[in-house]
Amino acid sequence: MQTADSKPLALVTGAGGGIGLGVSRLLAGRGYRVIAVEIDETAAMTAAVAINADAIPVVCDAADREQVAGLCARVRKEWSDRLDVLVCNAGVIVPGIVADSAAKDLNTQLSVMLESPVQLIAAAAEGMRRRGRGHILATVSMGGVLALPGSAVYSAAKSGLRAFLTALSCELRNTGVAVSGIYPSGVDTRMLQHEALHGGSMLNFVGKVLSVEDVVRGYARALRTRRLEIFLPYADSIVSRAMAFAPALSNRALPLMERIGRRGHARYLKRKGLGQEHTRRPRARFRRR
Repeated sequence: MQTADSKPLALVTGAGGGIGLGVSRLLAGRGYRVIAVEIDETAAMTAAVAINADAIPVVCDAADREQVAGLCARVRKEWSDRLDVLVCNAGVIVPGIVADSAAKDLNTQLSVMLESPVQLIAAAAEGMRRRGRGHILATVSMGGVLALPGSAVYSAAKSGLRAFLTALSCELRNTGVAVSGIYPSGVDTRMLQHEALHGGSMLNFVGKVLSVEDVVRGYARALRTRRLEIFLPYADSIVSRAMAFAPALSNRALPLMERIGRRGHARYLKRKGLGQEHTRRPRARFRRR
């Protein structure tokens, strides 16, 4: 029988959010001891308790370079011999057009969803490659495939992360280390609710809004198949990838897509019991998925 100290480790960032908590529980159920990373002590402790008794709460603000560097140091020195799974899931969204955006908000989104994952993945990949096993996964987004007006920096971070994962998978070929990105469309989390209320992209609501369980099943599929890219739902990815192939042409089609998205947005607000008047709230950021 495995003890807590002998179990393989799985580190999950944004472990207290809907997707993060669901994936953490999936991993705990598969015999991993989860390192639950969250933005502050209260969130980390809450996430660890919600996962299981073995979970390790760890504080790291992904927008703080010193804290990220400290977490990377722990990955290399403290956990490298047992860390088999890394899940980069932490996210932040500040809806709004670029010309109206504050520099701090632009930098925060890039730090949390691109710079921090790159540093953390590099730290984990070092030990995994040496041991000849491991799996690096990240919650990317369909917004990393098709750019989202009104969330341009979010899309930039996610498309950059997609490119990074693609190149990394090639670098780690034949090492025993797998790399997977999960690309969901809109997911019914507190982050999406925040976007719905604060002027987020209408493209989030063009198709079916996924559940957290849908994304967790996508993670389970990635763990099983070790595929580089898991699109949720796959049909949305066909449209998104086709539009991304010719950006100038796709921009012309966006007004039509946004009209469709507004209808989906209205249905989503109604289903969640949120009136249209709630969408006039001031611009704000939201952390975690």
